[in-house]
Amino acid sequence: MSGAVLDGAVLTRADLRQANLRGAGLRDARLDEANLRGARLGGALLVRASLRGSDLRGAYMRLAKLDGADLSDANLEGAEGLTQAQLDKANLNSGSCRKV
Repeated sequence: MSGAVLDGAVLTRADLRQANLRGAGLRDARLDEANLRGARLGGALLVRASLRGSDLRGAYMRLAKLDGADLSDANLEGAEGLTQAQLDKANLNSGSCRKV
């Protein structure tokens, strides 16, 4: 699914473990409670996406665009490539960011 255009997709509770979503367009997508553990999200456009309660442990997120994304209660433990600048543009209300 690398480079796929999934803008506005409803992927609530989807099992996307180890998925290759590099450069994918996921603007305004609903990924609430999705399992994205170990997914490759480098350069993905997650602008205004909802990832509430999602499991992003070990996901690769270098250069992912998180502007306005809702990561409330998401688990980002061990996520790779995330910067503070990326996180500053997202809502992290109660999210787990240990060892990012």
